[in-house]
Amino acid sequence: MDFALTEEQGFIRDTIRKFVAKECEREAINKMDEEGKYPAKLFGNVAEIGLCALTVPEADGGGGPNTLGAVIVTAELAAIYPALAGIFATQSICAGKVIADLGTKEQKDKYLPGVIDGSTLITLGLMEPGQGYEEAGSQTTARREGERIVLDGTKSFVRFADHAAFMITRTALDSTGVPAFMIVDLKSPGVAVRQLEQVGFHGMSLCDVSLNSVAVAAGENLGGEGDAAAQQKKWEKILGAEHLAVAACGMGLARGAYEYALNYARERVQFGRPIIKFGAIQEMLVDMAQYTRVAELLTCQAASLIDQGKDCLVEIIQARIAATEAAHKTSLYGVQIFGGYGYAMEYDAQRYLRDAVVVLTGGGTKQVLSNTLASLWGY
Repeated sequence: MDFALTEEQGFIRDTIRKFVAKECEREAINKMDEEGKYPAKLFGNVAEIGLCALTVPEADGGGGPNTLGAVIVTAELAAIYPALAGIFATQSICAGKVIADLGTKEQKDKYLPGVIDGSTLITLGLMEPGQGYEEAGSQTTARREGERIVLDGTKSFVRFADHAAFMITRTALDSTGVPAFMIVDLKSPGVAVRQLEQVGFHGMSLCDVSLNSVAVAAGENLGGEGDAAAQQKKWEKILGAEHLAVAACGMGLARGAYEYALNYARERVQFGRPIIKFGAIQEMLVDMAQYTRVAELLTCQAASLIDQGKDCLVEIIQARIAATEAAHKTSLYGVQIFGGYGYAMEYDAQRYLRDAVVVLTGGGTKQVLSNTLASLWGY
């Protein structure tokens, strides 16, 4: 297996690193985290340099498909500002890729230009109260009324729904129970969005979205109608995009927490020498490096398989488990390495830990994902 980046992917990595160095100064990011405001200007600048186009094929006006490139961008952003990374990943890896892969020509023409230039934010609404991904959509109903489909239900933990223009959501159409994936205008009558108070990822809100007799044109059924088997394939594509977006955020967050702790350990002096010289600190740093490397390898492998056109839901879920666990463990070790300062708001160790909790638990715990893997493997 060739682990080298292509010339284009290397250019993408260098471009986003220059962007981060120029636009994402740590003190400014900390202030934005404290204020919890949506980073509209920063995201707009990311879109302006063409990075939201990576998952959209050239035939549809994009610069891809280059899923691995989008993962690289997400990880570089997550190393300093996970909330911005989450917004980018949802717009690019989720919305852009899902519509490009599954949408009708009319849907691609309508939505992809806004995805590419960042002017139209699109999110995913997959979770429901008290339900995981496997059952999501079963309680959200859709009934036909003439040329429209009327939706009723509630979606939970929807990213930046208070800023997004549209939401792709799963619902059961008519009485057949066959799923349909509707593109919902979040400004439609009957849509109610409630922002949740959250521990981390300040700037990328998590919301409950209530659909109360929301009328959607029949043409907003993603990819059109299909039988149960066809719709299940769509669902796997959507789930794969969701899991990969989270994995990419976890991968970058883990590296950010590790490098932040590593630099501190080199500079912090105790008992006359840098604390990196102490065995206990070295052991934690080595573990952090290992967790981060495993997350990078699995996540980039999954993205590469997608770019090769292969079915790889198993590999994507494995990447998500590894990356979110890496984010959690490295950020927790980071707090320990900082000692008392790890609990101080003036240092970022606590921010990495708060953000890691979101990627670790949001939309699917390790146990739930492991059960999904067991099912896919026929256990």
